[in-house]
Parts: sequence; structure tokens; C-alpha cells
Amino acid sequence: MHVEAMQDLPERILLPVDVTRCPLEVFELVNGFAKRPEVRVILLHVVDLNIAAPENRIYEELAQEALSHLERLADKYIHPIASTVAHVRTGRPVEEILAEAKAECVDLIIMPTSGPSFWSRLMGLCRRASNPIVSPLAAKIIREAACDVFVVATKTHMNCEKALGRRVKQSKALPQATAHAASLA
Repeated sequence: MHVEAMQDLPERILLPVDVTRCPLEVFELVNGFAKRPEVRVILLHVVDLNIAAPENRIYEELAQEALSHLERLADKYIHPIASTVAHVRTGRPVEEILAEAKAECVDLIIMPTSGPSFWSRLMGLCRRASNPIVSPLAAKIIREAACDVFVVATKTHMNCEKALGRRVKQSKALPQATAHAASLA
């Protein structure tokens, strides 16, 4: 390969992943870039409940669970020569993906998308949308990202919790409840 071509290869890659609908076929593409020791792959999950949670603890628990899934995905599916990091953010997906890309100075966002819904595609034809084949989220990332965006159409999805299982962590309240139950016995 020419030296000029090597300089154009991304070294910091952001892969936004929804752990409830993880697109497995995207990892093959990521690994195509990740077979070099200087590559860093950042896996990102955004917790977006679309509601105001009654307690911050709910977001914290969802974030911890998502982080566990991202770490296991990295171990299982990302080429071992690349360094990986898993991050979880809370907020609106587009804003958080763009913020993560900026914070990590990424060269490339690999954006998995299953495309817009049938209804969105139909409405896009009526409104003559510029990107009727990508989801509105992916279209906004493409428009607003300061780096390159590679959109990957995905068909296969895996629910991480069902496929990888949950990592059981003992709640802080559990030892207190156990001690209280023991004192009653």
C-alpha cells in the first residue's frame, strides 16, 4: 500500500450500538478497519427512555447493564489487535453520538441502520426526502457529523441480554435486606 493510502485509514472509530437490537453484521466491517494496532474502536450505547425517570438510579442501572453488554461485545466480536473502549451516554441519540464523536476525536462513525420504517419511507416519497433509504437518525448524523460516516444497512439483530445473559451484580440494598432478614430469624 502507498503511504498516502495508509494515512487515510481511520484510527479512531465510533460504533453506536443499541444493545437491545445489536447488528451483528456490522462487526465484520469494523474488523476490516480494526486489524491494525493503532486503531481504537469506541462502542457507544445511548440510554434514551423518552420519559422523565422518577429516580436517577434507573438511568444508572440501565447504563451499567449496557456497559456490561458493550464490553462483552467488544471481547467477543472486535479484533483483539485493536484497542476498544465502551461508553454509555444518557440523552437523545443523535446529540449524544455527535458529542461522543467530538469528545473522542473520531475519524469515522460506522452507523448501523435498519433503515426507516415503511411509513417513513412512504412519507419521504411524498415529501421528496433526500435520504428515503436511511433512518432519520442516520440522516441527521450524516448531515451534522464533523467526521466521515459510513452507513451500514443491517438485517440481523441480537438482543444482548437474551443472547449474552445478564451479569448479576449484587445491589447495595441486598446486603442490608439480608442482614435484616437474618436478624428477624
